[in-house]
Amino acid sequence: MEWWLTDSEGIVACWLLVFVVGNGLRGMYCWFRDKDERRRVEELIAGDLHPVRASFLLGGVAEAAETAVCMLVDDGVVKVSATGELRPTHRGRKQTDRALRALAGAIRTTPRDAPTTLYEIPAEARFIRFRELVERESPPVRLTASGRSQTLMLAASMVTALAMGVHAGVTEAPMPFVPEADRLVWFYVCVAAWMVQWGPACLWPSERRRRWKALDTYCGDETESARAALPDHTRKAIARTKERPKPPPPPPRPIRNHTRSGGGSWVDSVDVDSCSSNCGSCGGCGGD
Repeated sequence: MEWWLTDSEGIVACWLLVFVVGNGLRGMYCWFRDKDERRRVEELIAGDLHPVRASFLLGGVAEAAETAVCMLVDDGVVKVSATGELRPTHRGRKQTDRALRALAGAIRTTPRDAPTTLYEIPAEARFIRFRELVERESPPVRLTASGRSQTLMLAASMVTALAMGVHAGVTEAPMPFVPEADRLVWFYVCVAAWMVQWGPACLWPSERRRRWKALDTYCGDETESARAALPDHTRKAIARTKERPKPPPPPPRPIRNHTRSGGGSWVDSVDVDSCSSNCGSCGGCGGD
């Protein structure tokens, strides 16, 4: 025990071991915490997930709207123009899914002179019923990792490096492996220990990393199979209106002539007769 507390090599090994144990405890906590969610993901992959819900898990409301439009077009409920405008057909198969039925009803109530475009579905108020049903009926799965693990381990790497330096200062331990070196070199030892711990800490997933690769693959397959029922040119026409077009640039402002304080232009202030009568007095043009 004395080697861990007073020997220089023992101090370094002690705090590196503390960091390793902290990572292990955090890993065990996350494993038990996500046990039920892992089982839920396995059930989703083994079951039959609706393509609209699968698209929502894959990319949110925008992806769900695109898949829903493709399914309505395939069922003959909606038709698509060459520019991607959506119009109801008042025919086609009856929709059994509530979200698809709500979307078809919202498209039918759109005025005839104002066709629906794909980018309006995730934003316009008349499609709020569709969005609510998609979000409510989608399985409650956390798709991205918790960023606390990475933050905690990065903080732990810094804390253990500082604690190593304080420990070495309190015990007045010599330099590890080089006892005759100046004890101020302990600073560089602590920095090196922090860098060694910083690498494994960064391996913890951040909040932007998706957690379930198998679920993403399954949802991607379900989404693609639902959209593949349409011809390629129809799919491209629908996807073309996925993003709201940028507004045209404002027209350029007209250029106005700067006026004098008297209200006239500077051209009007020039005495042309005076200039012509005095021409030649300087001899520059010969008076011609």
